Amino acid sequence: MTEKNNFRKNGLLRVRFETPEERTEIIRILEKQCGISVSEKLKRMTEIGKYDTRTFDIDLRRKSFIYNIQPFIGAAMCSSGVRFYSASEFFRIAELDFKKVPRFLVFHVPHDGWQFPEELMSSICVPGETFMRYHEKMRDAEVNQLIPACYRTQTMYYRFGVSRLLCDVERFIGPEEPMERYGMGFCYERGFDGVQIKHVTDELREKTMKYYWEHHRRIDWICGQNARILVFDIHSYSDEIVPRDFLRMDRATPDICIGADDALTPPALKEIVRKRFEEAGYSTSINYPYSGCLIPNAVLSGASTCSCISVMLEINKRIYCNAAGQAVTDKLLSLQGIVQKIINDCVTL
Repeated sequence: MTEKNNFRKNGLLRVRFETPEERTEIIRILEKQCGISVSEKLKRMTEIGKYDTRTFDIDLRRKSFIYNIQPFIGAAMCSSGVRFYSASEFFRIAELDFKKVPRFLVFHVPHDGWQFPEELMSSICVPGETFMRYHEKMRDAEVNQLIPACYRTQTMYYRFGVSRLLCDVERFIGPEEPMERYGMGFCYERGFDGVQIKHVTDELREKTMKYYWEHHRRIDWICGQNARILVFDIHSYSDEIVPRDFLRMDRATPDICIGADDALTPPALKEIVRKRFEEAGYSTSINYPYSGCLIPNAVLSGASTCSCISVMLEINKRIYCNAAGQAVTDKLLSLQGIVQKIINDCVTL
């Protein structure tokens, strides 16, 4: 097992910035704290160029860096298991004098897929318009926008492309899956209101499993590349689609449901998430109305020795969507800022 981004051992950091001000602060830290020489030309830059990849490739051991790497190199880095750091995360690491190596971040978005494979769509038994209404109500609309842009690389961001109504990769396969009794297991038969939307056969289940296992193999691969990972399992929900059995008459649904695993969600991680959302004015609850979080199959089975911790963020759509159920950009960006603060706080986990 390798740790490609352990800068204690190899000194390497890949830092992405978004603004000229962040770039200026990175340069200040490189010079004052890391003893790295920076050219006057770079220090005088006040704008971000059209072809600027906004990336510092820093080698702390050799006291050197490469700035503004070529786009094709950046693309190769994004697909090769490299761990990127945001500017604000880098600032937090610098405060700790580069003595902490944060976990490799994995962002999982399983329920906002917009692909409808024909071999799976042949099973639907309601009109196409009706099926699409269910899809729209039940998808986790635009939650990928909660992830800061620098982390949306091929090996840090896993968005399942197929509609959850055709394949739900966050269900267990088998009788241990509690949502099977609602007809909403990995291969949905019913919508959130109990209406049958598909004819589910053994043949359909077999076809669906191909998509299911292909997705999980990708996540298991990252466990084999990194000794320590932190999974953010990102979802949204509305009160309309929550099964009645999950609700309590004396308890309102929260703005943010924090899903936790008894063994793999440390108390410190739950507290970081709760604190950051509540200080922004949102209500939170642990494992209500939904519970649990994604644990990679390789970790569950013991096939990987990767140290994994995980947390689920279930964002109530009422705090980022308008009355028509459409995501509001400004609200998403505000929530993204909170997620970035959570990531910064997790540096020492």
